[in-house]
Amino acid sequence: MNHLTPHETAARDKICLPLDGLHSLEQVRELVEELSPFVGRFKVGKESFTRFGPEIVGLVRDHGSGVFLDLKYHDIPNTVKGAARAATEMGVTMLNVHASGGVAMMEAAREGVEAASTDGGFRPHVIAVTVLTSIDESILNGECGVPGSVEKQVLHLAKLTDSAGLDGIVCSAADLGALKGRLRPEFLFVTPGIKGTTTPAGADQKRVLSPGRAVAAGSSVLVVGRAITGAPDRRAAAREVLQDIAAVL
Repeated sequence: MNHLTPHETAARDKICLPLDGLHSLEQVRELVEELSPFVGRFKVGKESFTRFGPEIVGLVRDHGSGVFLDLKYHDIPNTVKGAARAATEMGVTMLNVHASGGVAMMEAAREGVEAASTDGGFRPHVIAVTVLTSIDESILNGECGVPGSVEKQVLHLAKLTDSAGLDGIVCSAADLGALKGRLRPEFLFVTPGIKGTTTPAGADQKRVLSPGRAVAAGSSVLVVGRAITGAPDRRAAAREVLQDIAAVL
């Protein structure tokens, strides 16, 4: 693993890189091979899964990395249950739903995962999206019609997720201060909107933190995309992110 220190190895497990903007499986393979020494798991989202299907999941798994299937299921409970079961059978290590789908839908996702894990095999984590990191208070209030602060809505949806028995949430690292200590200790916090030490997160991300600050605030897994993939030297940028996290572990 490129002779990582123990703290760097622990930091690697916290980094999740999205496989977005790629147009061939060969490009996927090259990126996974290039960055897997610094990245513990890869995120397969709507774009990449629509373009490549389950084959991309198998490719990442073949390189010994975990897969976060980021399809944000949001449908009637029975449909979500079937999708969660299929994702588990595909071998992903994490999948997500929208918390705004309600407790019954989230419980159905958990049941689908458990139904596919009855043989004692690995059970993927099921997490829920609270408020997208592209949404700030003005959008939440004016366009979504939800009154109050982003932090209040995130906490409300996080508590629903906890009550449904899911493993954690997706939220902005900037929201962690209002969440820590108000959910069970093993609750996971998966945080997109992470900028690099010298590179930005992207113009559409409104609530961002650096990697080290995010982990210090309580982030469990950091989704780091353009801060690495948009850098002139992607390996150097990935190592900088890894070392920034390692410094606070």
